[in-house]
Amino acid sequence: MSDITGAPHPLAGKRILICGKGGSGKSTFVALAAGSLLRRSYEVLVLDGDASNPEGLVRLLFGGGVEAEPRPLIDFFGGIDVVTCPVDDPAPLTRVGDTRPVPEYRVDLERELPAEYFLADRRLRLLQAGKIAQYGQGCDGPVEKVVRDFMVQGEAAQLIDTKAGVEHFGRRIPDRVDLLVTVLDLTLESVSIAARVARFCEAAGIDRLFFVVNKVGAPEATALFRDKLGPEGERVIGYVPFDPRVQEASLLGGTVPEGAAAAEIAKIFGRLEEAVGPSR
Repeated sequence: MSDITGAPHPLAGKRILICGKGGSGKSTFVALAAGSLLRRSYEVLVLDGDASNPEGLVRLLFGGGVEAEPRPLIDFFGGIDVVTCPVDDPAPLTRVGDTRPVPEYRVDLERELPAEYFLADRRLRLLQAGKIAQYGQGCDGPVEKVVRDFMVQGEAAQLIDTKAGVEHFGRRIPDRVDLLVTVLDLTLESVSIAARVARFCEAAGIDRLFFVVNKVGAPEATALFRDKLGPEGERVIGYVPFDPRVQEASLLGGTVPEGAAAAEIAKIFGRLEEAVGPSR
């Protein structure tokens, strides 16, 4: 796919899973990545798959708070008491009153999904799989099934923000994605996460795994981190610099600003386009 100017869109229609440890900056990375794709004239769909993080992408992308969150997608599929955990029941997600699997009969956003389920601004849409809303709500496995199986018609590049850690691998969420990007920060925990994610992907036969190192400061620390990564360092496709303006926005609220971090993320998505190859 390409736009009217002829610019190629290799990531059109692709599901890109963004994961990593808590505090690595996944949501901020997703927000800046969405901006990069919009500047490339993509249609962009962002799926907030983190059941724990309040506000998150609603603030980073639209400047709103909890009150501005769209209705959770799990309600569209019958709610937390109807959708099953992908571990207890691996069967694919289905619509209410329809036994056909969503991954095979993808959702038509324009015709099927009411406006209350998303926030939109021109070529950008933000949806939420679901949130932990009350004490004692129970396992978030049903929300993870929505993350795994919510697949849509059309050519939007899809960015999926996950919960922290590697639990989604245990629930086989990566089975239905095209690219997997793990956001690392300069910690030993991220080194461990990188090794574990690489091992999981090898076992699952997932080839398109990439690492991004986020919030990079001193060159000495970066070099040490690269050494700690060992062979997994070959999968690193970019080093996003620490941007104090992004940190300030995270503290004060409001949308995430463009700057040095956004510029590097734009380059990273250029590399992802190259890895995918020519547009369809």
